[in-house]
Amino acid sequence: MRLFLAAGLVFLLSQPAMPQQGYADWYPSSIPPPSGHQYPCALTALPKNLAGIPAGDRQFINHAYSLILKCLQAKLVMIDTLRQGGQSCSSAYARYYADTAAARQKLMSEPVPSGLEPFRNDVVNAIDQQMVFFKNAVAMSQSGRSFAELLQIPEGRAASNFLFAAFGKMSSRYSSWSPEVKDSIYHHLCALDVF
Repeated sequence: MRLFLAAGLVFLLSQPAMPQQGYADWYPSSIPPPSGHQYPCALTALPKNLAGIPAGDRQFINHAYSLILKCLQAKLVMIDTLRQGGQSCSSAYARYYADTAAARQKLMSEPVPSGLEPFRNDVVNAIDQQMVFFKNAVAMSQSGRSFAELLQIPEGRAASNFLFAAFGKMSSRYSSWSPEVKDSIYHHLCALDVF
């Protein structure tokens, strides 16, 4: 009996650790950028184990960052379209707006653990400011303004400030998160930024 238990223990210890989630994992297993585009920073997938994130926060973090990923991918296509200029900006904005508004709505309906409301609000405020930024940028682009002029639209900088604030809130809440989780979270917010 002792030999059987010892063999069983060795087998269990040799198995890779599986995350104990207990929630629906929304985050995709692969995160390539949209075809023909590149992430502006070293974006890595959100680690499945979310090491250093308390168990009670993991569902929200998983769900929120899956939605942030959708927003940043939509932003990536929109910003690249504006760089190129031309008449395709209006149709790109319609697609961007639909994708971003859907992700925003889902984020707003997601249950938020106590204390994470300010983070969620910063992210939502950043998304709202970006939506205004891109609406104004499309109008300016169609009137012949350069991409450099578009970057002066104040809502772009306001969105950026909200994203910096969101990361600050994450950093202060999760002082024991793993370097992989910290880097992934930082780069999701970095890739969402216009600048």
